[in-house]
Amino acid sequence: MNNLKLAGVFLSAVCMFGFMGTFYDGLATEQNPELKIEQKADQKALQEGLKESLGVKVLKGDVWQKMTHDSKVAFIWGFGHVVSIEQNLMEKFPELQRESFSAKVVQGMADMPMEKVVAGIDDYFRANPNQLETPVTNVIWDLMIKPNIKTGIAGRPLKN
Repeated sequence: MNNLKLAGVFLSAVCMFGFMGTFYDGLATEQNPELKIEQKADQKALQEGLKESLGVKVLKGDVWQKMTHDSKVAFIWGFGHVVSIEQNLMEKFPELQRESFSAKVVQGMADMPMEKVVAGIDDYFRANPNQLETPVTNVIWDLMIKPNIKTGIAGRPLKN
C-alpha cells in the first residue's frame, strides 16, 4: 500500500509541475512577447521528438538540442524537484528509505549547479551527434551521477 501512495504522490507531483510550467510560460509570455516565438519552437520540438516509454514521455537528445536554454534549465529544475520530493518522503516515512534512483542522484550530484548540468548535456550531444536518441536522463546518469557514486541502485554493482 505504501508503494501505491508513493506512486500517487509522484504522479501528482509530475502533473503539478506540468501545470506550473504551463502557467509560468503563459505569465512569462504576457510579460515578454518575444518569448512567444521561443516557446512555440520549444513546443514544436517537444511535440515532434518526445517518445513514449512505459507510458512516460522521454526527453531525448534530438529534442534537447532544439530547446531554448531556459527550457533546458526548467527541465533540470523539475528533475531536481521530483528527486527532492522523494527524498523528503523518505525522511518523513523511514520505511521508504532505500538506495533508489533519487538517493543516487542526491549522492552523485551534490551541490552541482544547474548550469553545469545543462552545459554537460549540451557538450555530450554536440560531441556525439550519433547519440541523439539517447534519453537526457541517461546522459545525466552516465556523466554526472555514476562517476560520483560507489554502488548502483539498490546497492548493485555499477556497470561500465
